[in-house]
Amino acid sequence: MKPRQWGLAAALVATLAATWWAARVEDAGEAEVAAPVVRSARAPVSASGPARDRAGEAGAQTAGELAIVREPWPASASDLLQPSAGARTQPEQGTALAVAPSAPPLPFTFIGSIERGGRRTVMLMEGEQLHLVGVRERIGERYRVERVTPTQIEFTYLPMQQRQVLETGQD
Repeated sequence: MKPRQWGLAAALVATLAATWWAARVEDAGEAEVAAPVVRSARAPVSASGPARDRAGEAGAQTAGELAIVREPWPASASDLLQPSAGARTQPEQGTALAVAPSAPPLPFTFIGSIERGGRRTVMLMEGEQLHLVGVRERIGERYRVERVTPTQIEFTYLPMQQRQVLETGQD
């Protein structure tokens, strides 16, 4: 083996050993969770209002120590993105806001265009499928090409009769 290969092999072994060690430390750390305390060389600043109340809940502070108070971790993952109880300013109501349905984003990528006899045909990719379409032609049962200009292609999403525009990026 060349010296470079030995170095790469040593780095791989070191990485695997560090990963194994970190996994062992995390497993041992889950059993013993200590309250975090940050030590400061400065004199403690007197707290007032809600900060003093939270500090009192966390325990008495000694000179040079600062207790960190955290919100409790939610019991289930579904509560992670919910605002905390203190952040809710409006009462929750059973009525949901009605959102107007809209057409899905266009699934096409513009590839190019060809102009023959004054009629422009565009090449569009939809996944692995190539479509060659002109004005007033349908693409399956979902889309119809309404207008083609050098800078954009205008579609109608047929199930909802909504217009959508695809920029071609040409000048």
